[in-house]
This record gives sequence, C-alpha cells and structure tokens, in this order.
Amino acid sequence: MDGTGPYGRYYAERAAAGQRTVLWPWVLLALVVPVVLVGVFVHGDDRAEATAVHQSAPVPVREATEGVYRAGLDLAPGTWTTDGPAPGRECVYTRTGPDGAEVSRGALHGPAAARILDGEAVVFIGACTWSVR
Repeated sequence: MDGTGPYGRYYAERAAAGQRTVLWPWVLLALVVPVVLVGVFVHGDDRAEATAVHQSAPVPVREATEGVYRAGLDLAPGTWTTDGPAPGRECVYTRTGPDGAEVSRGALHGPAAARILDGEAVVFIGACTWSVR
C-alpha cells in the first residue's frame, strides 16, 4: 500500500497531526465475528435436530364427536359404533381412503357401526358420539 488511497491519506493525516489511530473496534470485530460464526455452524443444526427428536406423536383417541379425523393419527383404527342421535336428529359420517376417494357415507337416525381402516380419513357430522371397540 503506497499511502495514496483514501485510507492511506486518512492515516497519514492523523499521524502528521499527532493523533493515534483507534484500533479497538477492529480488534473487537476480529474477536467477536469468528466466535459468532463458529457458534452458528457448530450449534445451528444440533438445536434443530434435538427439537425433532423430542416431539411426540399424537395419541389416537378412542372416542370422537363431530370433526375430521385420520385413522392411525387422530383416532384408533377399528370398528367405531354409535347409539345414534337424539330423536328427530341426524348424524352423518363420510370415510375417504388414503388416496382421497370416498369409501363410504352414511346418514344415521339410530345405532350404527363403521369400520375405519388405518390411513383412512373420516368426517363425523351431527350430535353422535362415536367409540371404538
């Protein structure tokens, strides 16, 4: 460096005026930046992996009311039964397969049963309470 660039002139003028060049910001940056970068690369993936390991799967329920459920995740697969709705009311259920195609549908006015297989989705509508055997 020949001292003719903008920084060279700045430091030459400071030296001619008897002023010292302040180095502490550069020293601080030289120490802090590597520590931060090492922390990001060393610890960044470990925290994400630890979070994924500690997540628990939802426990399938054995009793359900109105809602949308996935067998094996939200509710236990098996034969689900209901005593039916109150007199004058209606309950509806719709089963769909893992591919999204409708498997069966039913409008209930009394007791009923539906076999729900693992991976299927079911929609319960109405005031029926369903339970699995």
